[in-house]
Amino acid sequence: MRTTAPRTRRRLGATAVVTGAVLALTGCAGPLAEALGRAPEARTQSYATGAAAKADGDLPDWVPDDAADVRVVARPGGAERIVAMAADLAALPEECAPVSPDRPLGARPVVAASSDAAGGEAAEDPADFRTVSTLRADWWPVEAEQDATVLCGAWWVGERDGTLYAFTPERRTVPVG
Repeated sequence: MRTTAPRTRRRLGATAVVTGAVLALTGCAGPLAEALGRAPEARTQSYATGAAAKADGDLPDWVPDDAADVRVVARPGGAERIVAMAADLAALPEECAPVSPDRPLGARPVVAASSDAAGGEAAEDPADFRTVSTLRADWWPVEAEQDATVLCGAWWVGERDGTLYAFTPERRTVPVG
């Protein structure tokens, strides 16, 4: 008695290989990977100055205009960013406050625009945020975010050898609904 299972398996395998090749060649592999739960590639940008990065909408107002050699890696669809720039901590505005016992290093989520049941704004829980970057770059020292000594809104900022390193925490999970 003859079975068709081996022939069917070969056809399915060949179909999978051809489909994968077509997706890769047509540029559809990115959306497919995203739909399957794989994160899209992080976006990397470089700017000559802080003013240029702010004009492009990549960085907030606290970044010094005269910061030089600004490098940014951003998570598409998320808040996480890692940034390096040639600047001095003393150039940061007053809104950037040193880490202290009264203001410890931690996620500072922005208040959600939606309202809660009591009619007020719904605050996000800082425990829902990562405290270590999942983004990588050859210029980002391992766990540089943990060396932060200043908080600029939601940004953690620290300095090493004349370079400021800044990080914004990302949610551990993305709420659905």
